[in-house]
Amino acid sequence: MKNSTFKLFLLGIVSLLVFLLIFSLLQNELFYKATLGKISQNYERVGSWNDFQIRMVSKPYVEITSENFEQWDADIYRCIKERMYSTDEGCYHKVRGAFFPLFPLVWKISCVNSLGISIINYLIFILSISLLISYLLPRKDFEKMIIFAVLITFPSTVIYYIPYTEALFLLTTSLIVIGIIKQKYWVYFIATILLAMVRPATIFVLFSFLAVDFMRLFVHKSFLLFLLEAAKKTIPFGIGYFLSIGIQYLYTSSWTTLFDAQAFWLQSDLTSVDKITDWSGQGFGLSSFAIFFICIPALIYVVYTLFNKNLFLSVYKTTSKQENNYSLYLFSISLFYFIGIFVFILLTSKGNFHSFFRFIMASPFFYIAAIIAIRYFEKLKAKFLLSSIIIPMIMLGVFLYLVDFGGSRFDFKFVGLYLSIVSLVFLLLQTKLNKQTQTIIASCIVLFNLVWTSYLLNIFFCNGWIFT
Repeated sequence: MKNSTFKLFLLGIVSLLVFLLIFSLLQNELFYKATLGKISQNYERVGSWNDFQIRMVSKPYVEITSENFEQWDADIYRCIKERMYSTDEGCYHKVRGAFFPLFPLVWKISCVNSLGISIINYLIFILSISLLISYLLPRKDFEKMIIFAVLITFPSTVIYYIPYTEALFLLTTSLIVIGIIKQKYWVYFIATILLAMVRPATIFVLFSFLAVDFMRLFVHKSFLLFLLEAAKKTIPFGIGYFLSIGIQYLYTSSWTTLFDAQAFWLQSDLTSVDKITDWSGQGFGLSSFAIFFICIPALIYVVYTLFNKNLFLSVYKTTSKQENNYSLYLFSISLFYFIGIFVFILLTSKGNFHSFFRFIMASPFFYIAAIIAIRYFEKLKAKFLLSSIIIPMIMLGVFLYLVDFGGSRFDFKFVGLYLSIVSLVFLLLQTKLNKQTQTIIASCIVLFNLVWTSYLLNIFFCNGWIFT
């Protein structure tokens, strides 16, 4: 397993080098105009913070500098790294409390700039995916490498190239998975404390664990066992949240710093969805994929298990200690996580789905669910396999036809959506192909995905309004 993980990690390094080559080439004006510039435009932000305009321009990529990484949440994390939760004016002092301390502390300890922590984030990202594949996917090295290459270049992976918390979220969750599989509660315990210190939204992870344990209650019918499992899951989360809020208290002398910041920033009132919008066509396309290929199928599957006794028993049984049982357990947790985030966004976003793809597709549970789904989809009959792909496509098509936002569906801004569909379909069907065909198709997908990721990263560098 160690040898396999190391090979995957090295492949991730190669992918980064190819990405940097692509980005470097697209900084050249002649190359850019002869290639990507023919089918797309970049963005630039002009004006002051309170009086700005984001406009499309035909210009090559900007330079990769540390300063260019300091946009949006990344700049807030930089402020926390430098000032922690000091109440001094400036540097986002009113909203810093909405962010938890683990990532800024790792950044501070590492003594690197924004570019350096972004490289560390990427290395953590590929290490985590290597571990998940090694533990969850019993395949030959060739198949693992094909799947790994597509997963680490998925059209949503730009989040792992910047100073955000997703990499630590992924690593701590990967360690939790290992703790569960190896039945090492102390690994789960420590990893969960760290996970809880990554971001407040990890509360949805706890809810997902409790939801699955609640479903298991109807199988084992032992309320005492349910309470015991719930306590074992909840205690490390509680410790992590207490440590995070305690660190904030050391700087603010207030136990409500988190809630004060959220009250200042967030609009958390329950509302109905009156109009579907986003911050960008690029984000809208990726979020549409997350809705119709991940969240709605997850909801349908969970509801279906409630009405199919045999499936319910097989999914939520607790007596077996076989590998398949752990896979179904982790898969179920992932589905409940998707459903929880989806329902929360529906209730609180007023129809604006900005960053939704980040919460779903750049979460560890997307990778966990994808890896496990690859194992089980190869066992499905052809009609069920095709239905699971075609039905989401039809729903997505109807949705895009009815919703006006985003402009023409043939614009380059929607390429991420189509690449996501192609990438997912390939992952689910790749076992039906021979090695040579797999290699050719995967290479093309990886190349196009890397170009798309470079496109999003350049927009981020230009302070475009794409994702937070």
